[in-house]
Amino acid sequence: MPFQLHITGLLLISGLFMAATPKPVAPPAPTLISPVNGAVMDNGCKPKQNNVTWDFDWSDVPGATAYHIKVWRNPAIPFVNDMNVPSSSYHLDKPTGFFVNNNLTGWRWTVRAKVHGAWGPWAVARWFRIEKLNTDCP
Repeated sequence: MPFQLHITGLLLISGLFMAATPKPVAPPAPTLISPVNGAVMDNGCKPKQNNVTWDFDWSDVPGATAYHIKVWRNPAIPFVNDMNVPSSSYHLDKPTGFFVNNNLTGWRWTVRAKVHGAWGPWAVARWFRIEKLNTDCP
C-alpha cells in the first residue's frame, strides 16, 4: 500500500552532515643536491685566519615557507641547526673557525620543508668529509 509523507515546517539535521576537515598532506622531503656523498668541504687555517665556507643546496618544495637544515658529526650536538632558512640553499661562513684533523670524517647533513605550518619529512641524509687543516691557506 503506497503512502505519502508530507513534512511541514523546518527540518534540521545538524549533526549528521558535519564538514570533514581534511588532514593536511605532509609536504615531500626535499631532494639534496650538493654537497654530494663523499664531497670534501673547506677547512680553516691555523694560525692564519681563513674562513670555513660551506654551501648546501636542495630542491624547492612547492609552498614551502621555511626549511630546516641540520649538519652534524655528533647528532646530539648539531654544528648547524637552523629552522628559519627562507630558500633552498644555505651558506655557512665561519671567519675564525677550523677543524682539527681528527674531526674531518663522519659529517652528515639533511633538510626538511615547512608547508602550511607543518614540517615535512627529513631528506635522506648525505655524508661529507672536511679537508685537512691548512690545506688552502693564503
